[in-house]
Amino acid sequence: MAILFRFLQRQQPLDVYFFAVPHLCLNMMGFWPQNERQSIGVRCRALVHFIVLAIGVLTELHAGYAYLEKREIVLALETFCPGSTSAVTLLKMITMWCYRHDLALMLNRVKQMLCTDDDHPSMDTGCAVEKKAIIHAHAMMSSRINFWTLSMAFFTCTVYDLKPVILVLVLYVQKRYDEIHWSTPFNMTMPQCLLQAPWFPLTYIFTAYTGYVTIFMFGGSDGFYFEFCTHISSLFKALQAEILSIFRPFNDSICLSQMESLELEKHLKLIIIKHNAIIELTKFFRKRYAIITLAHFVSAGLVIAFSIFNLLIMSSNGLDAILYVAYTMAALSQLLVYCYGGTLVAQSSTELATVISLSSWQLCKPRQRQYIIMIILRSQRTVSMAVPFFSPSLPTFASILQTSGSFIALAKSFQ
Repeated sequence: MAILFRFLQRQQPLDVYFFAVPHLCLNMMGFWPQNERQSIGVRCRALVHFIVLAIGVLTELHAGYAYLEKREIVLALETFCPGSTSAVTLLKMITMWCYRHDLALMLNRVKQMLCTDDDHPSMDTGCAVEKKAIIHAHAMMSSRINFWTLSMAFFTCTVYDLKPVILVLVLYVQKRYDEIHWSTPFNMTMPQCLLQAPWFPLTYIFTAYTGYVTIFMFGGSDGFYFEFCTHISSLFKALQAEILSIFRPFNDSICLSQMESLELEKHLKLIIIKHNAIIELTKFFRKRYAIITLAHFVSAGLVIAFSIFNLLIMSSNGLDAILYVAYTMAALSQLLVYCYGGTLVAQSSTELATVISLSSWQLCKPRQRQYIIMIILRSQRTVSMAVPFFSPSLPTFASILQTSGSFIALAKSFQ
């Protein structure tokens, strides 16, 4: 167990932190991106989990619409909360499978950029150490935040799965045998024969397992997004440290010699190449993840509003209150990783212009100043993870919370 969760410990190699939580989740589901052709076992594992989740989504949404037709609003919202999350997760499954080769290429490229030895022979040792520290800190942070998000979702799913058992146990202890009624963890439309002996235990296990497929799949896909953002942010930060390093020997200089100007020019060219490579890699990933990001943001506000509304309605029931507190925290965590990841990328990309403008650029010759201007102009165009209608950032996160609060206020006015 300690080996499995090494990524939660300090001072581990970068390979231990590198996409640790996404690999744990997606590999379990059979959707981890790979360059080579997946084995038959991996394909079967992915197909089985896709079928299980597809059945769960269809039966949950059907049950939710059935409750709406009966005007049982509370039960409908209680069904649509996990149902909508599962539906978006099913879309993430399809997208991750379709782009598995592209995402695998992106993984290799990110690892190559993070682990490549410094290509500046004259770079001081302090800069190399600083760059490694930046990359290590970002990798460790992403692993811990992803594990926290996954843990919140796992706790929520476990409460859902144990809720029927706990209710029956409480009624049994109180000797209220006539009120005992077994139900599935999630509201799903099932044939009546599957809700009776001897098939009910299998139905219970199946419905419970659909919840775990959902949380491990979205934990893997969302963690994949956040970890990519943190690594891109660390690459921008490392590039800033590199800029400071190449200008540091000239801080006390009055002018540069011909050899120093040529050496500086060579370093600036390499920085421009690295800068462009990071930007192109971000665009490459953003395009592949656009559908997932858009679907996530469309559903996130409604899911948060539904869960908080259910929490207000069922506040008198202790078990239901725990359930919807956990669900609200999991939904907020799931949304926060997207917004925080987008903020990390945007801020670190624009900081590059500030760093180079504070360097000793006035010592440069006109030709080197042109390269500096190119870096500044490119950095002033914020590298964002934006998709149509949404730009993942912390202000967007606050706006969604505000909108969700408006939905809750509207719903409470109809009580």
